[in-house]
Amino acid sequence: MSLAERRNLRLFTFCALYVAQGLPWGFTAITLPAYLGAQHLDAAVIGSTLAMTTLPYTFKLLWAPIVDAFPSKRFGKRRHWIIGAQLMMALTIGAMIAIPDLTRDVKLLAWMIFIHTIFNSIQDLSTDALAVDLLDEDERGRTNGLMYASKYFGGILGGAGMSTLIAWFGMRTALVAQTGVLLSIMLVPLLVRERPASTVPVATIELNARDRAREVWRSIKELARSSGAVAALLGAIVMLLSSIGTGLMAAISPVLFTQDLGWTFERYSQLTGGPGLAAGLAGSVLGGFLADRVGHKKLAALGAAALGAFWVIWALLAPHWHDPSLAYMLFGVEPLCQSVMTVSLFAICMDLSWPKLGATQFGVYMAMANWSTTIGFKLAGFASDTWTYPGIYIAAAVCQLAVLAVIPLVDTHAVRRALTESARA
Repeated sequence: MSLAERRNLRLFTFCALYVAQGLPWGFTAITLPAYLGAQHLDAAVIGSTLAMTTLPYTFKLLWAPIVDAFPSKRFGKRRHWIIGAQLMMALTIGAMIAIPDLTRDVKLLAWMIFIHTIFNSIQDLSTDALAVDLLDEDERGRTNGLMYASKYFGGILGGAGMSTLIAWFGMRTALVAQTGVLLSIMLVPLLVRERPASTVPVATIELNARDRAREVWRSIKELARSSGAVAALLGAIVMLLSSIGTGLMAAISPVLFTQDLGWTFERYSQLTGGPGLAAGLAGSVLGGFLADRVGHKKLAALGAAALGAFWVIWALLAPHWHDPSLAYMLFGVEPLCQSVMTVSLFAICMDLSWPKLGATQFGVYMAMANWSTTIGFKLAGFASDTWTYPGIYIAAAVCQLAVLAVIPLVDTHAVRRALTESARA
């Protein structure tokens, strides 16, 4: 079975791999922060722990060229990287079982999360590179939407699902369950081919390590000298700005709800990791189908504007935050707007990415996005010491204005147009 030949098979494979990314993400980014918040740890500690869920993604800048440069004669260009990273994702989650009490040694927990996220990011990088290789332009928006929706579905399993398992059976059972699911999903890329054997570019695979590295470096220089370089750079700036606000709010919200508004850990994590992520899933599917019709840039701008506007409205409603129905609105509208924006931005990044550098260029964009989120996490301690909660939401809204200012400047077709013309010359 070949992914290149069967559209539905590659859609299923990409979605399954994104579920695998989302499951531990929901656990480490939603369930654990809420659990730590309920133990009365402050925003700075939670923000530092959350940073370990995104910081390794910035290292894509280092290993993306390696993924491009080292294909496998047996598995193809990307599949061996996906399988190996998926295996290590499962083993690193399983290793957390050895920590007797996750709340007693937060530093050890943070480093365990960091190591896991390294392999999660390699799997993500390799999956995205495979998508850049195989997806046609007319299916990028829809497929990105369904892929990101699948990550939200995995997040629901890791958020609401794992918090329920913890409440019923304890932390160890939740960790064992995650490990089993991750190993099961690893079978999907193990049992399919990227392309028919007769179409695999054997000449590229048979290059030695030095030649592979030189080939990637030549391609990078060709992109940098092309007329599409400015568009590629602007795309990186957009991604660097895109998630500062959402990262900031992800670290602030557990403290606000579990300490100031008096919510229990179970109530907060089950709402954010259940209906909240379901709203994100719906936004991903909606955004994916709309992006190919409305336009990737236009929908990204609309999503960013809607998210910023909602944060301003939420800040103005601060006197009513104790009203549960109002809180439910936050957990529905916020991930809905965020997912529509994110799916559209991912489609823009795929538009800008040259397939010859699929892992490297798209990896840079995703590294910028995750660095953006990490900046938001790291700002949580400063923000909580400097502003009131409504002020923090206003600050997050201002971050969205910066995204809106840059998106219209990006020519999404400039890179492929310039390099296609260069190849013809």
